[in-house]
Amino acid sequence: MRNWQNARALAGLGDVLVGSVHEPPLPANLSDSQITTLTLASAAEAATSPRLARRQTPIDTRIPQVALGRLLAAARDFKPDTIVVEGIPLFALIEHLRPIAKTLVLDMHNIESDLARQMMPNTGWLAGLFSKKKRHVRRIRDMELKSLRMVDKVWVCSQQDRDRLRSLSDGSTMPDVIPNGIPRFELIPDKLVEQPAMINGHPTLLFIGHLNYAPNIEAARRLATQILPRVRATLSGAKLIIAGRNPNRALNDLAALPGVKLIANPDDLSELYRIAHLTIVPLTTGGGTRLKILEAMAWGLPVVATRLAAEGLELDDGSDIDFAESDEELAARAAALSTDPALLEARRLHARETAARRFGPAAIEAAVRASLT
Repeated sequence: MRNWQNARALAGLGDVLVGSVHEPPLPANLSDSQITTLTLASAAEAATSPRLARRQTPIDTRIPQVALGRLLAAARDFKPDTIVVEGIPLFALIEHLRPIAKTLVLDMHNIESDLARQMMPNTGWLAGLFSKKKRHVRRIRDMELKSLRMVDKVWVCSQQDRDRLRSLSDGSTMPDVIPNGIPRFELIPDKLVEQPAMINGHPTLLFIGHLNYAPNIEAARRLATQILPRVRATLSGAKLIIAGRNPNRALNDLAALPGVKLIANPDDLSELYRIAHLTIVPLTTGGGTRLKILEAMAWGLPVVATRLAAEGLELDDGSDIDFAESDEELAARAAALSTDPALLEARRLHARETAARRFGPAAIEAAVRASLT
């Protein structure tokens, strides 16, 4: 999603060519005539072509050599003023693009070494010293540092990541913040949608995310087994909808719990946002900014979340969002919103205004323009 938002923003400056290393599962459907898409390798070629570089870390993208040839040929024909590389997973492309780019930009969706460090299990120092995951963290950090020396500009998605990257590079890198935008913003109604009435004053809670991603699996289980029962202790009819792509088998048993509904691979998220009263995001690990928080806010859906879940968004507690950390606090803040219609409506209005103003297409285009002009 971030790649498309940046492509649309760049189209405000001129023609854009978007190259995909692998064949996308669905054809792109773009309304912007200034954006052209190019698939650099078919699925068959990706499976059979020699790899451009040996894999060094689990996050490395498998880049077929045939894809590099087509990318270089396209760049020579297109003659770009700027080339944007999507993050450290495409590290192997940077050295090949450096000679032909007037301005080479590395767009870091995450500070990958920091994210990999967060995902490491807690072990003793001796076990950590010889840990394969620890080695991966060091290699990713080395790739990041090398990349920073090879590019002209670096984009990050938040002020927190900007500070982390400056620290990682000992102050030698000054990244530009290009915030993550709101998914499917063009499909969100211009006016705040009216929420359905609560049945006997009891809310419908919502959690949306990729349900085969470890931090989301943990958050969904915490919601269903720990937080929802606490909400139902006050609001006995409260319900929870957990929805997302490719649910892990570890979540199958949640659908049997009282008040819980599990929806796999929903076709239309807008219907879920229309029937819910608020969303709870109890993440304790993970990196980057949470796009689903922005999408919920843009729909006017109040958000209760841990501070880590909204890290990088710089939201104000008690106006844009409600922060809490423990199961008890998360449940209490959700119950407080659900039982105070005036407070709930105020949060809806403020959340929507903040999301549109700071993370809408106009904000993204302004940030990209400021970085490149």
